[in-house]
Amino acid sequence: MKVYETRMRSLLKSITHRILEVIVDTFILSWFVELRVALGISVVIELTCFITNFLHERLWNKIHYGREVYGDESHLS
Repeated sequence: MKVYETRMRSLLKSITHRILEVIVDTFILSWFVELRVALGISVVIELTCFITNFLHERLWNKIHYGREVYGDESHLS
């Protein structure tokens, strides 16, 4: 049995991860530069990271190494 993440799951994981990163990066950067500059830098960095993270998730979805499935597959539809 093969289990894959849907594109929507990969997308939502990437979005929620990047939102958290923008908050953390902005907070850290705001100690060194004004808040508006920190937010701008964070958004640009995180948009770039979002795209690479999404593509990375999709690539790893094709790699079966380290993935195990237990139980019956009727709940996966």
